[in-house]
Amino acid sequence: MTKDELLAMPADDYMNEQQQAFFVKLLQDMKVEVHERIEQSRVAIEGLDTPADPADAASVEEERHWLVNVIDRDQRMLPQLETALGRIGDDTFGWCEDSGEPIGLKRLLISPTTKYCIEAQERHEQIDKHQRQA
Repeated sequence: MTKDELLAMPADDYMNEQQQAFFVKLLQDMKVEVHERIEQSRVAIEGLDTPADPADAASVEEERHWLVNVIDRDQRMLPQLETALGRIGDDTFGWCEDSGEPIGLKRLLISPTTKYCIEAQERHEQIDKHQRQA
């Protein structure tokens, strides 16, 4: 099934078997990509040499720092992907954890690991913002 076919399905078919299978494949493909990116970044870090020239050394250190951040971000993504796959298994994927309302196919295509509809996500972000300011 393609994204267009998914989006063309009637609203009554929300999170049916075909849609769940689509998202299982999407999430599994994302896991493979994340694992590959982590491995590529690790190989790239191992291949970095520290040059004698201070300007070059700073550039290499900047690249090393960027690659470490990529690995860190990707490693944080893996549990989110697993959790989303688990939600498909227990039929809660695609439904807002706060309201129980459908998250929506377009939102899930953009962010397949999301647990909240837009309204609930905005509420959570406001709460987080206020807690950080306090």
